[in-house]
Amino acid sequence: MKHVLRGVRCLGMTLLFALLVTGNCSLVTAQEIASPLDIPLLLSGNFGELRTNHFHAGTDIKTQERIGHSVKAVKDGYVARIGVSPYGYGNVLYIAHPDGTTSVYGHLDKFVSRIEALVRDSQYQRESFAVNLTLSPGDLPVKKGERIALSGNTGGSGGPHLHFELRDTQTEETFDALPYFKGRIADTRAPEIRGIRVFPQPGKGIANGSTRAQTITLTTTKAGKQTVGAITAWGQVGVGVKAYDYMTNTSNVYGVKEVILKVDNQEVYHAVVDRFSFDNDRALNSYVDWKEWTDHRQFFMKAYVEPGNKLGFNQSASNGLLDINQEKTYNLEYVLKDAYGNTSRLNFTIVGQKTAIPAVKPNGQLFAYNKDNSYNGNGISLNIPKGNLYTDIYFNVTEVADGSSPYAPLYKLEERVPLHSYCPLTLTITDNTYPDKAKYGIVQLLPNGKKNWVGGKYILGTITARIRELGSYTVLTDVTPPVIAPLGQAKWVANRRVAFKISDDLSGIASYRGTVDGHWVLFEYDAKNNYLYYNHDAGALRALSVHDGKSPVLNLIVTDDAGNEAQFTGEYPIPIS
Repeated sequence: MKHVLRGVRCLGMTLLFALLVTGNCSLVTAQEIASPLDIPLLLSGNFGELRTNHFHAGTDIKTQERIGHSVKAVKDGYVARIGVSPYGYGNVLYIAHPDGTTSVYGHLDKFVSRIEALVRDSQYQRESFAVNLTLSPGDLPVKKGERIALSGNTGGSGGPHLHFELRDTQTEETFDALPYFKGRIADTRAPEIRGIRVFPQPGKGIANGSTRAQTITLTTTKAGKQTVGAITAWGQVGVGVKAYDYMTNTSNVYGVKEVILKVDNQEVYHAVVDRFSFDNDRALNSYVDWKEWTDHRQFFMKAYVEPGNKLGFNQSASNGLLDINQEKTYNLEYVLKDAYGNTSRLNFTIVGQKTAIPAVKPNGQLFAYNKDNSYNGNGISLNIPKGNLYTDIYFNVTEVADGSSPYAPLYKLEERVPLHSYCPLTLTITDNTYPDKAKYGIVQLLPNGKKNWVGGKYILGTITARIRELGSYTVLTDVTPPVIAPLGQAKWVANRRVAFKISDDLSGIASYRGTVDGHWVLFEYDAKNNYLYYNHDAGALRALSVHDGKSPVLNLIVTDDAGNEAQFTGEYPIPIS
């Protein structure tokens, strides 16, 4: 599989990569690197896999459903960055290498002792569990194959595994690491196509007598042959495919690496998901049918490129849209490939049938994808800078007094589409009677009935926050403090650990602080399980606490995003000596 690595520095030394020097450096083969684990490599997730609002940025390697496997550096280098967070990658290491790449190891359980000591010192100095440390080349050098950590399940991990990435150090773009492990991972299974969807372009196309996007019936015979239901169309239409990849020796579902669409044997669309910038990661919402995903949890990959989509996956000169302008049969073929070249194909037809195409009836203000857009009125102010829409839309605001909030109507910002980055939204509080203005927050009401706290800042009867999608918003207050619930108190002494479950009903946990005799101690937070705990550290407590014969006092304060506080105070039960 050809892989182009842009921006890698040309080096006059033996590299782990084969470089072809033609004025620019291009990666033309992917030579194997050391394995980050000592166990057989099986994947639970692949690079570019479709996730909510983003592509998966790395390769998830199984760790036999447990934590504690040795994690090793895949090449010589130095630890350039260390992260600890209750979210995202959890405990993570970034190792910079002399060839201009960086390897990333996420969801780690523990770092090796010399790294762990540095992290703990920083946590106590900053009085923060979450830290993000940047290091210099001479601080923590590592050798290829050197143990750097133990595998884990920290951060946003859904189960024990190692999240592994390769990045371009200079640009920080991430690229597919699987080609470097091909000799260690077997794969003879081709992607599987599960569905086809047709997208008539507004005011420009029609399919099966409708201007709406529609899923086309896909059936499979007993012999395994797939057939697609009838499609008639006229004008400009796009198509999309729902598909998954699979690998040998696993039952996991993966993302498809390469998608090709041909019409009458001519390639009109070609995407290879092999590299992307984190700045463009959210453009997944243009790569797929975002509304179908949010409404029905199905990912259909569009075989056309919206004008505001800057992902750069498309390798064709065409934008992929089909111009059905003749009354004939158009022969289409989908070709899907994985990183090993395993290929599946689906042939189907679109019959050109001349049909009147209804004009688009404007419903609101035109917001162009390539311009700055703003709206003021009807109790709201919204600014969408250039680069945050993937295509043109008509923006409209509807106020609904549905009783969802006593402080403001429900503001429906339509049409409901994703935004590429955060955009400022200001809502008017029509019943500004709550005395503590800090408790106001903008809340998004989702189609499934859930409430998503956005928050914001109160200013003179309004509240301003940042949103990343259009939809339904109102103003609520959060006046309920978080809940702190001790866990397994009877075992605190034996386990040498104090533990709590912490939760909040609306705005979410914003911060926490634990002390013993007024001195900060390192509570660690597992956000996905609402689990907060402190592992007894006798050395730290002896150094910090001053005793006069009384039992030390444990105090824990948890604060939510609206500033509500909950507090637990009690005797610290574990002997310090």
